[in-house]
Amino acid sequence: MKDLKKLSFLPLLLALAFTGVAPAGADAVEEPPASPPEDTDGEYVPVPSAYYAPVDINACGTTVTMAAGDVREVEWKVRVREDGSTVIRYRGDATVDLTRHSDQAFIDELDISGRAAERSSADQRSVSVSLGASSIIWPLSSVEADALADAGLPEFFYFEKGRLTIDLEFSEDPDVLEPVSVDIVDATRHVSDVCELLDEATAKGGS
Repeated sequence: MKDLKKLSFLPLLLALAFTGVAPAGADAVEEPPASPPEDTDGEYVPVPSAYYAPVDINACGTTVTMAAGDVREVEWKVRVREDGSTVIRYRGDATVDLTRHSDQAFIDELDISGRAAERSSADQRSVSVSLGASSIIWPLSSVEADALADAGLPEFFYFEKGRLTIDLEFSEDPDVLEPVSVDIVDATRHVSDVCELLDEATAKGGS
């Protein structure tokens, strides 16, 4: 199976499905679930505690750490179809804290409670993600970064209205971990560059 760590350019609400350990940190972390996770029999259940582990993001010319905020109420519903494909839906409130290492700029309790859904083929070569507001997004490779730029979006951004859909295709070669193609349908509004938000946080802290 493809190493899903390379798929985690997407936000907190999907990172566990992609990486086995998602953003946002604290508390004891259990072993990551299998990929794909087990079917939940049509029920929403709390995400595993590994979902709330911290993540370091290469962005803003440095490293930005995203950690769990005080609100941690995310649930998921997993359906494994007869053809082996997997559909995961996410709901529930969540917040994150962001810290930029270069200057310790800090954003407290950023709301990322948007609903989301992920669909992946049985061979993990095709992944489609639909993200509702509010969500935070970053790329892991130049392929995703270029796709975001082509869509006129910042490389590391947050949106408060609308929806973003991302379709990824991967090579048959298991050693090629980056997607070979990324298609983005952008219906987002109220988009903010997270690096600029951190700049604003620094300015407010110094005023």
